[in-house]
Amino acid sequence: MSTVLELLGPIILLVVLGVALQRGGFFGPGALPCLNRLCYWIALPALILSSLTRGGPGAGAGWSSWGGRNLLVMAGATLVVAALGWIVAGALRLRWQDRGTFAQAFFRGNLAFVGLPILLKAPGVDAAGLMLLLAPMMVLYNVLAVAMLVTSRHGLGWGTVRPLASEWLRNPIIWASALGGLAYTRGWVLPGALGETVGLLGRMAVPLALVTVGAVLASLPTGAWRAPTWAAVAGKVLLSPLLGWGLAAWLGITGTERLILLVGLACPTAVASYTMAQQMGGDEALAAQTVVLSTVASALVLAGILAWAV
Repeated sequence: MSTVLELLGPIILLVVLGVALQRGGFFGPGALPCLNRLCYWIALPALILSSLTRGGPGAGAGWSSWGGRNLLVMAGATLVVAALGWIVAGALRLRWQDRGTFAQAFFRGNLAFVGLPILLKAPGVDAAGLMLLLAPMMVLYNVLAVAMLVTSRHGLGWGTVRPLASEWLRNPIIWASALGGLAYTRGWVLPGALGETVGLLGRMAVPLALVTVGAVLASLPTGAWRAPTWAAVAGKVLLSPLLGWGLAAWLGITGTERLILLVGLACPTAVASYTMAQQMGGDEALAAQTVVLSTVASALVLAGILAWAV
């Protein structure tokens, strides 16, 4: 239990700090969008790059012993849950324009702001190898979420190709992951002052992101709770890790590898899903409700996973 508290305690306290600051009026008008942009466009890409450019020549060679299999399991579970989310949205008879909002809430976990801080503190986890696993998953989340939101807004057809390509090409996570992954596998490092600067920017990502998450949670317009919200939360924090656990058992994945999989798949719905739904004409209330409720539910599930696996 002490290990669980050591891993989850700082995460929860920083989120609570964000809630308290927002409720106390610390953040002025327009501050939260600026903090979100700082995390999304600067700090998180810097964290990805700095983590993947520390190793020296050939640093990526050892990752293949476990990383490829873990990435396959996480990506496979995510694709299955994403497809189920779209099907469940239809079964719940949600409006077509709201199905993308529901589906992305169903599968899109907060790896950057919840999963990453927990796993960086977990015993036996290599930071660079972890980043090389999570970075492609962040790309996959963004690609799938944009595809679903654009499809639910514009329908299926050639008309979705241009908005999809535009959203993908300007995504900083995709660019940072691609460049960082290439650097990691080739053993490249950022030179001198540039490497130090990127490293400093990356180190601010986790605490700043967690405080921002708390502030955003305190300001989301949730409204009356609805059945689709509970269904989306169940898909994200229960179905996803259960499916990952089944695949891990089938493939004989144990120990630290299994912990990484389960924590990654049990993360709450990403706060970015609310922002994207808001910007792309989705159901804002549904997105906000899922972020808030899944954050509470995920804390309980993650505590159980850590107590069992650590």
